[in-house]
Amino acid sequence: MKEVNKGILDNDMVISAENIQKMGEVIALTCIKTVIVRASKDLNHLYVRLIDDINHSQNSTRPFSDAYDIAQETMLFLCEHIGKKLGDDYTTKYGKTITIRSACFRHTDRYLEKQYTRHITNTVSLDEQITSEPVKTLDDEQKNDYTVVDGLIAKMKLTAAEYETLCAYMAGLTYLEVTRLLNVNRTTIWRRRMSLQRKYALATITGN
Repeated sequence: MKEVNKGILDNDMVISAENIQKMGEVIALTCIKTVIVRASKDLNHLYVRLIDDINHSQNSTRPFSDAYDIAQETMLFLCEHIGKKLGDDYTTKYGKTITIRSACFRHTDRYLEKQYTRHITNTVSLDEQITSEPVKTLDDEQKNDYTVVDGLIAKMKLTAAEYETLCAYMAGLTYLEVTRLLNVNRTTIWRRRMSLQRKYALATITGN
């Protein structure tokens, strides 16, 4: 029987010493990109540096940039759950049950807010800052709720390979960067992307 190739962030993926680095890198990239889009924070320098660090991670003589601290913080969180699946239950301090994966995203979000975005002004006009509603803190359970995203992804009924590809695109990687990260050829990535677009359209139109 052919073994199913699971995506690195699939719910059934067991956190291990062998995959924790890749998990941390993908989650960190996704969180940085999300903060850039969501809060209009200028973190592009961190994003570019982290991608560069990942591309040269096998070079033991090359030091990591400060951006890699974000990935390492994510890995530290995951280390606390080695042996568990990303989809296993995690109870927040508010008593809400979410997945370990969602908890890891939130942990990385809080780290980004504390270390990098708290003192950065939004890249919007002064008028917009004055008239806009105050931004909620990242400790708020409703802030950046990845369970909503998880719900939409579940409706799409992705294969493990499609899910892995989606995570790479959600992290903001380019076409060529995705092929390098996942170690697959361009044609395969193109086919997965086409399938993702079809499934996304069906999930959002039908709502089923």
